[in-house]
Amino acid sequence: MENLTDTKLFAISEVSEITGVNAVTLRAWQRRYGLLVPQRTPKGHRLYTEADIAKIHLILDWLAKGVSIGKVKPLLVGGCDPVLQQSQPLDITADIICAVQVLNGFKLERLINEALKIYPYKVIQQRLLPEVSAVIEHQDNPLITVQKSLWSSVLTVCFINVITKINDEKKLKCLLISFDQQTDHSIWQQGLAWCYKGDGVTIMTNLSGRLTGISACIRERNIKDLVVVGETKLSRHQLADIEMVEQETGVTLHFVGSIKMIHGQ
Repeated sequence: MENLTDTKLFAISEVSEITGVNAVTLRAWQRRYGLLVPQRTPKGHRLYTEADIAKIHLILDWLAKGVSIGKVKPLLVGGCDPVLQQSQPLDITADIICAVQVLNGFKLERLINEALKIYPYKVIQQRLLPEVSAVIEHQDNPLITVQKSLWSSVLTVCFINVITKINDEKKLKCLLISFDQQTDHSIWQQGLAWCYKGDGVTIMTNLSGRLTGISACIRERNIKDLVVVGETKLSRHQLADIEMVEQETGVTLHFVGSIKMIHGQ
């Protein structure tokens, strides 16, 4: 092993910020798949080199092509160019689809939790979720209603569990709100994304009426970002309240979902 003073080393939190891969996934890549071999401090904390960071980016290239994490190691050893590989579905996607189709919620929850551990959020967002949703929402699917309900319900549970584990009140910077009265997993998915960025989040769903007290909450907690998640058009009163909160607090406003296009944000 190289002397710890011979090269620039990065703590796991720094590597997570640089690469966008959360610490849980980085540890899983080491323990389960042997993709990374970080150095250790005398107290056992992981330290990564610039070469490790370069390898993580290469792993992300493979994952972006749809290569399953369990098949990445031989590709790294072989030094293949990920650009030359044909896109393919993740191995775990088929198992998740099967669990949805037979309405096995217990197995589905286990598989989603597994996916959240071994794949970066970006892969979950761009590959896994759309691929499963496309199968569920196919026009010829006679079970679309119950499968979609199960899928969204289990995703919500899994996202909340992860948010609960990694949410950091000391880094509370983001407030997510939704006026939708029939909510799915979307706001929890957004909350998870902000948590993975290193921000602590507060989430409020099914809002109705005025936003009285929100400005005070934002100022007292020094919240920097207000994320409004929704699929239905906001009323004039709701838009006026949001604008008032933005003006009173100076918070950065984000619209996510269909409301972004509806209201031109």
